[in-house]
Amino acid sequence: MNRIIYLLLGLALIALPASAAVSFSTPSPVDLTLGDPITLTGTADHTTVVYLFMTGPGTNPTGVSLNDRQALVETGNTVKVYVTPEGRWEYTWFTQAISGKSGLSAGTYTIYASDTPQHAGLLKKCTGCAYDTITVTLSIPAVQPTASTKMGSIDLRAPAGLTIKVDGMPMGVTPSILTGLSTGVRAIELKSDTYYSWSEGVEVVEDTTTIINANPRTLPKTGSVSVTSSPPGYPIIINGANTGTNTPGTVSGLTPGLQIVELRPPGYNNWKRSVTIYPGKTEMLVADLVSPGAPATTAPAQPPLPAETGSLRVTSIPSGANVNVGDLFYGISPVTIPDLTPGSHQVTISLAGYAPWSSSVSIASGETLDLAPTLNPLPQPTPTPFPVFALFVALLAALLVVRRR
Repeated sequence: MNRIIYLLLGLALIALPASAAVSFSTPSPVDLTLGDPITLTGTADHTTVVYLFMTGPGTNPTGVSLNDRQALVETGNTVKVYVTPEGRWEYTWFTQAISGKSGLSAGTYTIYASDTPQHAGLLKKCTGCAYDTITVTLSIPAVQPTASTKMGSIDLRAPAGLTIKVDGMPMGVTPSILTGLSTGVRAIELKSDTYYSWSEGVEVVEDTTTIINANPRTLPKTGSVSVTSSPPGYPIIINGANTGTNTPGTVSGLTPGLQIVELRPPGYNNWKRSVTIYPGKTEMLVADLVSPGAPATTAPAQPPLPAETGSLRVTSIPSGANVNVGDLFYGISPVTIPDLTPGSHQVTISLAGYAPWSSSVSIASGETLDLAPTLNPLPQPTPTPFPVFALFVALLAALLVVRRR
């Protein structure tokens, strides 16, 4: 009887990442006039980070930042939003802070919320990613308001090194006193690779310095994996090491990237899966343990998982160099090369007048590797000085010949 129960349970379980969920609670569609703020809200499970971006008229089809239509998602430009322990998230989007808003077209945009930092093209192929979308129709005001000539300041206090944008325009890094700001509500945004995105509308008052204390949360640096098995109670092994946690259980503090998860239960076939870990996200695996010689289950065939990719961002010193990965030319530095397969790649950077730079680099899945080598100038040939003494001797010899004649 027990074997029959286990077999039935096994048929109901799939040894693939279990489904997670990310969703908007903001009603869709939304109608906005460019310049209006909107609070985007939603829910998410098994993650503490939600990544927001958009696609739409005049933008890259793979997605761009909510605050800069030229900042591509495939190079890491998303809005990173904190998910509460209750599974809720919220972000106030100040549409007046979209960089290049004079060139932004009126029309309908798709806003994405995802639990992984993938662009729109990869999300649609990723079976282990959870995401949701809403549509926002933006209209452009016929008459732009006249900028105020009255000025005020903001004393922005925050952790050091965060990039500051005011109404979409770069204004240095934190901490900083921002002077010469037009009065009225200004959209302040802080961005960093190590902090959640932070934004706030701040009232600028004439001849007054407004103090703002910004305390963005630090982004998580590790992820987790949760493993459930039938039957339960077996040690979870990751990269060959026993974690000390049995199924069902969650192993946290894992380095982002590819991890190998195993179960070696006595009396059952060993079970092994590879999974990509993302910061702040818990990947879920369900293991169907099978006894040796047991009949094969008739679970439906699963589509193959898409190959995860990484990116390479090259900013050589000096710029303007040719960038090759393997035998393929990818452009002139600075350049970002997306959709590279994880693993080792030979990168060659060459520029006339400089010695070629070449090295093997390792590309990780879901990450962008920054490469900024300094090229060494080739030695210039030193002109050989004319032998003055030899010239003097030659002239003297010529004079003697003339006199003899």
